[in-house]
Amino acid sequence: SPEANRYLLLVLNTGRSALTLTGVNAIKAPAPPESEHISLAGEGERLSESEAVWRWKHPQPLSAIAFMLNGDGVLPAEIAWRGADKDRWLTLKKEVIYQLGGKKAEPVPLPSGLVEAVKIKTLNARLPENLPGVIGQRVRYDLVFNAQGKGPYLLAWGNGAAKPASVETDMLIPTELRKTYDLAALPMADTLEPVPLGGEARLTATSAAEQESRMKTLMVWGVLIAGVMVLAGMAWRIWREVKKEGAA
Repeated sequence: SPEANRYLLLVLNTGRSALTLTGVNAIKAPAPPESEHISLAGEGERLSESEAVWRWKHPQPLSAIAFMLNGDGVLPAEIAWRGADKDRWLTLKKEVIYQLGGKKAEPVPLPSGLVEAVKIKTLNARLPENLPGVIGQRVRYDLVFNAQGKGPYLLAWGNGAAKPASVETDMLIPTELRKTYDLAALPMADTLEPVPLGGEARLTATSAAEQESRMKTLMVWGVLIAGVMVLAGMAWRIWREVKKEGAA
């Protein structure tokens, strides 16, 4: 390829014996497999004639975002994102969102991390009557779990207070056994029916350590506020006494 090394210098330390090379073969390195992506549509909201925001119900580890106009058109805009509802907006880039002649703008890569919302601000233009669609792309992961006993199995996930329980693939299937037990040959698990467990509160649950840290922070703030109130009361009393002495 144009980016690879085009020349190779070979130095042979053979002493007096002559060595004749009849040819050189180059072996191309295998290309890494491309990651599969899952598309998640954001919910759009118009903020003004030039600004709109798209949110996801829960922050997602998005790797890129794609914009889809409702018909042919060009829309220059500044794109920003944030990781949580209370976070400040971070400018991503200025991009021309277009859809012309069956061609559309390429997805815009995102930095690593969770994405809660994406916002665009048009540049010298107005938002169309119908907001563009925004699709978030996240890398697909295959989950391999060690099932024991007979099925069906109940797979629970999403508790924010749970400790990480994942292990490396080598801990489930050693490298020496990959030829016999290939990951691609493992049986697939089909979803039967969802079972409600803890509701939405489980997704935002906090661990005992986080709860203790939050409680300490609230206590510190409480002491500071109480101290400010006591100082304000003392200042008020001193001001009243000084005012009385001045009147006398």
